[in-house]
Amino acid sequence: MKGWTSGVRDRPAAARPRFLTAERKLLAAWFVFGMLPFALQTRSYVRFVKPHEVSPSLVVPSELPKQTANLTTLCPVTAFVLAGIWCNFEATHYYRADQGIVCHAVMPQFNLHGNYFMGSSKVTPYPTTPSSCADDSLAFEQYLYHGSIGYYSYYEGEVGTYCTKDNTAYITVEVMGTYDINGAHLAADTGSTNTRISYWYIIVGVVWLVYRALTIRRSCVLCRRYGQRCDELGETLDHHQTMLFVQESLRLTAHGATNYKRAAVLYLMVEGVMSDLFLIIASDGWATRIQYASLGYNLSGFMLLVFEILENTKLLKEKWRLRIKRTFFSYETALVGELAIALVF
Repeated sequence: MKGWTSGVRDRPAAARPRFLTAERKLLAAWFVFGMLPFALQTRSYVRFVKPHEVSPSLVVPSELPKQTANLTTLCPVTAFVLAGIWCNFEATHYYRADQGIVCHAVMPQFNLHGNYFMGSSKVTPYPTTPSSCADDSLAFEQYLYHGSIGYYSYYEGEVGTYCTKDNTAYITVEVMGTYDINGAHLAADTGSTNTRISYWYIIVGVVWLVYRALTIRRSCVLCRRYGQRCDELGETLDHHQTMLFVQESLRLTAHGATNYKRAAVLYLMVEGVMSDLFLIIASDGWATRIQYASLGYNLSGFMLLVFEILENTKLLKEKWRLRIKRTFFSYETALVGELAIALVF
């Protein structure tokens, strides 16, 4: 019949090309769920990998004795507000240094330590300070180190103002970084004017980003080849088929991987989650909101790996294994989970 290819009854010879071909659908999904989270994760890594220096006004000689007399009077800060988040803050001791009283404080519920220093004269309050503190604000500066699960800590150098009415500091982050310190050494740290950097974080971060980059590249090749083959055969892919293929091609571990390999990838993923989380906590604005996409991706991948490790131990009965997997780890649930995290935060 004229206008039809011999031997093919259901497809015209000169079919009008579709804009949304199978290849384009797959590559679009690959970009959104592969490249975008990877770019955001790289942004997070770059922010923390840079060397940093502690402000000289917050550094005290290690040989200075710790003092606690009149602690609440000399170190009155009980909380600080950062990026719209209220955090309790408790002084443990102070030092009488050349620049004045330098207080050491902690967040009791976290492995977070740091020094702060207050000025003695009133200044213009920080923009997020309540109007009631307009005439009762002092210059405020502090640094914080938050311990990670590895042997390093995240650093934040912050400035702002302290309100004498509510004993709260209203601050913003000026410098971020990481440093190879944790545990007892972190609790005893008094700061340093030398440049600080974390080689642990550099190595772990590079390994994690390279691993993800190789996974994303493999996924891109698979999506292009499969999409081109579908287009050549005149096959179409619906939303479910597209997402399922992309999800499988972006797997961080193979189906037959051992739990040891999954545990190694799990550790790298936890470090990625913590980097995203601290960047979100320390920052504000539209760029921070976008970072939730990376956090959601990492958290969903983390939960999937934990389930696969449990699944591989054969402790779950088949009935419950299938129910849990279909309910929490289908591609639809993973997508909804990532979007929910972005919206809630």
